[in-house]
Amino acid sequence: MRQVRELIEEYSDYKPILSARHDFHSFWSHALQELDRIELNEKAEIIDYPIKQIQCEKVTYRGAYGTPIKGVFLKPKRREQNLKCLIFFHGYNSSKGSISQYMQWLIQDYAVLAVDCRGMGETGDDSCYGSGTLGSWATQGLLDKKEYYYYKVYLDCKRAIDYCLTRPEINPHKICLIGSSLGGGIALAVAALDSRPQLVVADVPNMCDLELAIQLKTEGSLVFIENYLARYPQYTEKVFENLSYFDNVNFASNMKSQVRLSVALKDAVCPPKTIFGVYNLIPSEKTIEIYPFSTHNAPGSQEHIDKTLHYINTNL
Repeated sequence: MRQVRELIEEYSDYKPILSARHDFHSFWSHALQELDRIELNEKAEIIDYPIKQIQCEKVTYRGAYGTPIKGVFLKPKRREQNLKCLIFFHGYNSSKGSISQYMQWLIQDYAVLAVDCRGMGETGDDSCYGSGTLGSWATQGLLDKKEYYYYKVYLDCKRAIDYCLTRPEINPHKICLIGSSLGGGIALAVAALDSRPQLVVADVPNMCDLELAIQLKTEGSLVFIENYLARYPQYTEKVFENLSYFDNVNFASNMKSQVRLSVALKDAVCPPKTIFGVYNLIPSEKTIEIYPFSTHNAPGSQEHIDKTLHYINTNL
């Protein structure tokens, strides 16, 4: 374990150089102002589900540029008020999944909002992208930061908090953002943009220290950005400038929520050094779970699932 300890010590001391441009904060402040001018236009429809102890609703709300964002809102029937709420963001090219997978939370009287990110699951994407069409959301609109896919996704998912706070049964002081990989990266960025969540659980998050991540990764969505730059090297400076607006390294100092991260030292999708880089810059109360011999699927392990249950139950 000596080599593992030395590697963890090295990563724990790593402080990445911020890549934020001078207008980083004003850019996002203006983006939030524009978002606020779009009516939430929330809708909910109760649906039948085989587990009769829970109420299931298909929900829709308006995200960035008015795009309808789809999800499910779930709550236990036996409790009607003062509910803690978990907002789930899924991984890349995935979806919110089966309602049944949230039962370990619902039986404990949590409410759940599980969101389908734009272009995935039941949520469409009516955007017209002027660049980056290489078969990946990670490159869509990459040459224009206000057209970029992640600009819209971050704002879409910030609106998930707005939706939860329209629900009278939700305790507004007991909201947790939770996600893995893409969802973990989203959870961190949204928490930096909106301080209302009390807790953030971000497992093996992406969108961390992006310049380094693109160099170190060997799998995952960032490969498409590398492929784009290989095909269009003339855009290298522009691409990295735009990516700086979506890098959790630059969001980290804004985080006020309590945060739990996880990292797998054998992760080829979200390189561990990049996650430590973001973790080391977060000023709020924080902790990190480290899995020395696990890969990107570490959050699915029995041990980690049980740790997450304990952490949320203890801190929310």
